[in-house]
Amino acid sequence: MSFQIYIKTDKSLRQLAKEMRELLSLPPFTQSSHAGETYCQFEMFGMLVLLRRSGEEEQDPEVSDFPYCFDMQMTFSEHELDTDELEYQLQPYYAQLLAFHLHVETAHLEKQKAGEHWQVRYQYYRKNPQWNSSILYGEQGWQPAILPGTPSKWRRFTSLFH
Repeated sequence: MSFQIYIKTDKSLRQLAKEMRELLSLPPFTQSSHAGETYCQFEMFGMLVLLRRSGEEEQDPEVSDFPYCFDMQMTFSEHELDTDELEYQLQPYYAQLLAFHLHVETAHLEKQKAGEHWQVRYQYYRKNPQWNSSILYGEQGWQPAILPGTPSKWRRFTSLFH
């Protein structure tokens, strides 16, 4: 199981990795490079987290202005979990968590079956600058902490492997 969350911020890769480490209580990261691209890697309990610059060649147009990519890969062996459903639930959770706590804009890919084909679109999140933690849900003046952006249009998913 794996997923990606795109991140838009002016922070450096190292600063973003440090803030993520503190937020998610991750072990120290290693900063490496592969093919000239620097990335930060966290490893913990069958989970691999990579924070890297987004490659222009791999990026969809909907996230072309998001300079970073948060990749989470989990390995489960000998299980009967529906990891697809787990991925669909975790991806928006982490996108909103990162947007709120790190004050960044995030995007993640949503998928849905349309007949015999799949459709995809991006969902965007950012922290609400008017959010006030002292106003409780239901009280006058309450606003949500996270603002979803307008999702991109659904488009047919085309795979390289037909």
